[in-house]
Amino acid sequence: MSFEVDYSFLSKLEGGCRTGGYIPDLEKSKSGVTVATGFDLGARNEDDLRRLGIQGSLFKKLAPYLGLKKHDAAKKLEKSPLSITATECLQIDQVVKTHYLTQLARRYNNAISNSATKFEDLKPEFQTVITSVSFQHGLELVRSTPKFWASVVAQDWELAVRILRNFQDQYPTRRNKEADLMEKAL
Repeated sequence: MSFEVDYSFLSKLEGGCRTGGYIPDLEKSKSGVTVATGFDLGARNEDDLRRLGIQGSLFKKLAPYLGLKKHDAAKKLEKSPLSITATECLQIDQVVKTHYLTQLARRYNNAISNSATKFEDLKPEFQTVITSVSFQHGLELVRSTPKFWASVVAQDWELAVRILRNFQDQYPTRRNKEADLMEKAL
């Protein structure tokens, strides 16, 4: 599969490829220690890292933070700050993009009607916005954002824009940027 996701758009929303571990929005989010471009170690386990092909010294650096969320993650990070190299940051970004997009596309393609456009054939703006929402709300968009998911699998892009503009989550600025990008493709 070939994807046309605008990674620079996503990277800006996610804060770029960060080499120092951090916890985004400790009080409001469910995140753990995060590195690279939004790679949340709190949502991961050792098997996830192995599936992604992360091994050796990078695996050892990331492993202590796996599964820890919110205040547990903050305590661990304070006690033992996480730092990765720029090369490791890019390595994480590359493997995550490939693996994650393949899963997202599979879920999307399984949810659409036979006559609908497959994920990999959608306009780049649509691929990018669906990916962006999924980065924050997980691969189970059917559960975490059912209205948005229903609109994009129905390929009702105008409805998807309206939903993004009235998403009612903690990230209205991000949702509006996504809506703006999607509107450009209409």
